[in-house]
Amino acid sequence: MTIMPANTGMITEIKKFATHDGPGIRTTVFLKGCPLHCAWCSNPETIETFSQLYFRPKRCKGFGACVDICPEKAVGMDIDAKVDRKKCTLCMKCAAECPNSAFMQIGEIYSLSDLMREIEKDKPFYGKEGGVTLSGGEPLFQAGFTLQIFKRSKEIGISTVLDTSGCAASEVVREIMEYTDLILLDIKHMDPQMHRQGTGVDNVLILKNARIMASMREMRVSLPLIPDYNDSEENLSATAEFALSLGVDHIDINPLHKLGADKYTCLGLASPYDAYRPLDKQDVMKARDIVKAHGLKVTVGRMM
Repeated sequence: MTIMPANTGMITEIKKFATHDGPGIRTTVFLKGCPLHCAWCSNPETIETFSQLYFRPKRCKGFGACVDICPEKAVGMDIDAKVDRKKCTLCMKCAAECPNSAFMQIGEIYSLSDLMREIEKDKPFYGKEGGVTLSGGEPLFQAGFTLQIFKRSKEIGISTVLDTSGCAASEVVREIMEYTDLILLDIKHMDPQMHRQGTGVDNVLILKNARIMASMREMRVSLPLIPDYNDSEENLSATAEFALSLGVDHIDINPLHKLGADKYTCLGLASPYDAYRPLDKQDVMKARDIVKAHGLKVTVGRMM
């Protein structure tokens, strides 16, 4: 299987001067679309493959131009029920009309040349270690575009980091690895059934791809720490042992946070976070110590 080239892609955000998405100063590009639907996802705006309407109530000044311009009469003056999502056809006229960016279009088509132009603007700041990181969503979900970005980056001397769940066809993974310098791999759970329960898919292919990626390139593992889901000693130890089997020496533990709650509201979705108990410092330190006992370097939060 050969990846078909793609000279356009759907981008959620381009983050400049990122320092936690690989070594040095980086430009992190968040691609839209993900095959996983993690119950705790902190970036719900990156899951779907199409543009979405985002409404930020605090920016709304009640001018009403959005109400007048909506062809489907899906927008009203009540700030607590601003958009009827069942009527909305995502024409984005309200976003274009709003002077305060209370309405936003999340997800924009970029050509390869336009995106590379944005990335190359930052090249003077990369130094010896910095470069471009592709994240998401899942960058392998837009494999053709990811491949083109990485190929072009390598041609002009920019280092490449892939922030991924590893959920893609193995042939796709192998091809993209040829142009990847570092993999940041998320491992959600080691048990296939529990992985499916939390993300909608099992982890058989993901673990297979983890072995492929680690055999080809340097890897660092990220573990989202989700209370009462993957924080048991059994799962933490299994994750640590799997990382060691890959030749990985560093795991980043990323405790569940609720900073994405507002994003769900702005997308007209229900926040999932009420279903999770809060993690305290003792919970996090216990998890760190379990992983560290296996001889791995451990960071709480990704610190490069």
